Amino acid sequence: MITEDAVYVTDSANPVVHRAEIHGGERGPLEPWLDVRPAFPQFPERYWLLNGIVADRSGRTLLVASNGTGAVWRVDVATREVGQLDLDGASFGADGMLLRGRTLYAVLNYGAPSGVYVATLDEELRTGAVTHRITGEPFDLPTTLARHGCRLYVVNSQNDAPPGEPPYTVSAIDDPACDRP
Repeated sequence: MITEDAVYVTDSANPVVHRAEIHGGERGPLEPWLDVRPAFPQFPERYWLLNGIVADRSGRTLLVASNGTGAVWRVDVATREVGQLDLDGASFGADGMLLRGRTLYAVLNYGAPSGVYVATLDEELRTGAVTHRITGEPFDLPTTLARHGCRLYVVNSQNDAPPGEPPYTVSAIDDPACDRP
């Protein structure tokens, strides 16, 4: 995730967010910045599996997905305070995510039926509700997504296939949260 003043990267093997500062258009070294374990100390360390990461428009709030915990963690960049995004008990341990205003798009492939999940969040990105679940066809272990117009483009990982075996696919679906005239 790139913000105005930093690059943030998750580590799927460790519960750590890494950060590289940006000054004058130059990127500094990528360094461990935040260990999220204190937010959920009873959870086994090896199962955190940090994946998706997005930032609000200001770059002051990060949302970090954890496949292992089945949760999205809200991070205040200034204080490094970590809290769980409250989605009313919905599993949301996303692999890839996209944040558009207060709409959070997530691709799940672990712990819930594979597919695209859409949530509407409050203004502070602390709570929300899942409004759409698109599962089943045409997904094959989806990992991330992008949005263009009123379409979502979902990358299918083929993590269950031997390496290097095409065809690699991207599924195009209508965005259920699109504001059509």
